[in-house]
Amino acid sequence: MFALAGCGGQVTGEARGPWPVARPGPSIVPPDAGRGGDEPGHADDPRPADATILALPAGWAWVAYATVPRLEIFADRRGGEPRWTLDNPNPRGITLVLGVEERQRDWLRVRVPVRPNNSIGWVRAADVRLTTTPYELLVDRRAHRLTVFRDGAVAAKLPVGIGTGSTPTPRGVFYLTELLRPADPNGPWGPFAFGLSGFSDVITQFNGADGIIGLHGTNRPDLVGSDVSMGCIRLRNDDLLRLVGLVPLGTPITIVG
Repeated sequence: MFALAGCGGQVTGEARGPWPVARPGPSIVPPDAGRGGDEPGHADDPRPADATILALPAGWAWVAYATVPRLEIFADRRGGEPRWTLDNPNPRGITLVLGVEERQRDWLRVRVPVRPNNSIGWVRAADVRLTTTPYELLVDRRAHRLTVFRDGAVAAKLPVGIGTGSTPTPRGVFYLTELLRPADPNGPWGPFAFGLSGFSDVITQFNGADGIIGLHGTNRPDLVGSDVSMGCIRLRNDDLLRLVGLVPLGTPITIVG
C-alpha cells in the first residue's frame, strides 16, 4: 500500500512501482580519473581526494543513494550516536535517496526525509553512492506554477494545483524521494506519483501512513491551477509524464509563496 497526504478522494491502492527504475543523473569525472595509481581520486580508488572534489556546474546538485541496509545519519561530523537510522530500501522497496547540501571527503551534509521538515544531518561518504542531477524544481504557491530548471536555466513552466487553506502545501526546500506507479492510472493520482522529502504541517496520519507530500497527476485536470488538494502538488497528466521523463530522484524542489 502507499499513501501521500495531499491527494484527496479514494487514493489508497497497491503501488505497481517503483517504475521506471530511478535513473542516476550525469556523472562528474575528475580531470585525472582513469590515470590509475594509488592516490585517492584515481579511477581505481573510489575515495575522492580533496583536490578532485569538483564544483558542480550552475544549477546542478549532488544526490546520494544509500548502499547499506540501515543508513546512520548524524547531527554533525564528529559521529557518535546517530540521530536517525533509516532503512534501505524504504518500506515501499525503494532505494533510500538523500539530497546533498555539502560534499566533503569523508562526510556529506544531507537533507533527511523525516519530520520536522527541512531536517539536516551528516552521513558517511562510504555509506552512499553519489550521482548528480542537473535539474531544480520551483513551486510558486501563489502563482500555481511549477518551474523546471535545467543547468540553472528555465526549461518549462507548468500549472499546478496545491493545498487548500486548511491543508496547505508546506513551504520549504525538499527533494524527490521516490517514484510510484498507482494501480489505476486514471485515478486521483494519475499515472505516477513522486514522493517528496517533506510532510504536511497539519496531517500526520493518512491511510495508515504519515502525511508525506507528493507530486502527482490527477483525474480532475480542470482543478489544476487552484487550491484543491490536501497538501500534494497536482499536475495535469501530460505534464507529469513529461516530468517523469526528465528528472531523476534526488532533484531539489523548493516551495515558496
